[in-house]
Amino acid sequence: MREFDLKHLAYHVLVSLYFIWLPLFCILIGLQINSKMSAQNGGMDKILLLWIFLNLVIGTSLFSVLRLFGLSERLGKIISYSYCILAVVSIVTVMFALN
Repeated sequence: MREFDLKHLAYHVLVSLYFIWLPLFCILIGLQINSKMSAQNGGMDKILLLWIFLNLVIGTSLFSVLRLFGLSERLGKIISYSYCILAVVSIVTVMFALN
């Protein structure tokens, strides 16, 4: 039997978790913007802000661990650019929600 390379398996699991996290975080940011624009539920804003903060921490940890694996050039650029864009958008969303 062929032996599994655990480092390679962990790499693929982390990349898949990142690409699952990415659209979910976008949806969460969209919910926060929609909640703030409609101004219907003030209690929802606090919960969404907490979720955005926690997801930003989770995304940062995923991004940091993936950088330690030494990504291929193309995948590294996709993950770096998408993370940086989402980090900036989440910070702007939090600033928008706190005003």
